[in-house]
Amino acid sequence: KWLQPIKSVLKPTGSIWVMGSYHNIGIVNVIMQELEIEIINEVIWYKRNAFPNLSGRRLTASHETLLWAHTGNGKRKYFFNYEWAKKCKFPHDKLKLSNKQMRTVWDIPNNKNEEELLYGNHPTQKPQRLIDRIINISTKPEDIILSLFSGSGVDCVSAKKLNRRFLGFENDESYVEMANNRIS
Repeated sequence: KWLQPIKSVLKPTGSIWVMGSYHNIGIVNVIMQELEIEIINEVIWYKRNAFPNLSGRRLTASHETLLWAHTGNGKRKYFFNYEWAKKCKFPHDKLKLSNKQMRTVWDIPNNKNEEELLYGNHPTQKPQRLIDRIINISTKPEDIILSLFSGSGVDCVSAKKLNRRFLGFENDESYVEMANNRIS
């Protein structure tokens, strides 16, 4: 229900990023293929400090999958900031070396800094540095970021910080208030 409208409004130069766990990302992948939304990369976000599995009845989930996709109908006009991705060094990422191509496994701890938690917490809030990386890789300054599930507003804060415009959608009033406080 939400991928079809995205396909109709996204520019051929734009990108779609969807994050999920093993519970749902496979279904999203299949639906993208059915809608002819081409997956550019599957990125594994490795959380070396993942929360332990307290029940002891399964393995500890220590990653999420990110699907980077576009709708350019095979023309591949999407933006990829290759030079930025190659040159960057992230002190917290033990897998990414400066001046080496960025790989599809990102070692980004899931902890948030004090500023990220200042206005509250969302159960699926992503670390700002993860969203910053996504925005820097696939957008240019002044591009528009569309955040369909804004939650606590991390996407919008990143967009503003990185000189992008944004539209955020959230249906929980408490999270809308939290996001607005963070953004302002």
